Amino acid sequence: MAIDFMVLPLSRYIVGDFITPAMRSAWASGVPYSILGPEGARQLPEGLPFGGPEAPARRVSVMSMLVEDLRKLPGGVPSQLWDERSAAEPCFHRVDPASYEALVEEARKPVRSFLGFRKRGEADRAHVSSTLFLPCDFDETFEMATPLRGLTGSTFRALEALERMPWPVDAKAAAEDLRAALVDSRERQVPMIVDW
Repeated sequence: MAIDFMVLPLSRYIVGDFITPAMRSAWASGVPYSILGPEGARQLPEGLPFGGPEAPARRVSVMSMLVEDLRKLPGGVPSQLWDERSAAEPCFHRVDPASYEALVEEARKPVRSFLGFRKRGEADRAHVSSTLFLPCDFDETFEMATPLRGLTGSTFRALEALERMPWPVDAKAAAEDLRAALVDSRERQVPMIVDW
């Protein structure tokens, strides 16, 4: 199983308006890129986005509905929205599944405190276990139901936790990969999605 950290607007992800490094590698090797789905295998010719030839047009058609959904999110997110129309080239980071599992497991552990006092930034570790990171600053993670479903965290809070917290040896590679992807998310001002 491969896990990728994908840094791109949600609209691109939802409709498949992107080309992955694996697709480029297959095409460069002269091998057709195939996607297995419920209807069977589908080959993508070189240069065609993951979502097919209509992906760019579908992206435009879902944009207003997507932004409407984003404006309903909690935690001050609506006042910090990014540019969903961004044409910036997506970034992809491949992460080792075992290391990432160790990282998420550690991030989900309850924080023990001495006399009820927590160290500054320890609450941010919950952001590390998110499956969607928004380039916004907010305190608490939340479950997003639409436009994507999953635990949603702050790019900024997750980065702070990755810098401050000690991570187990078996999670260090994933922590570095996640940090690199989150830096891309922060600098490009677009979300980062954990794609399983």
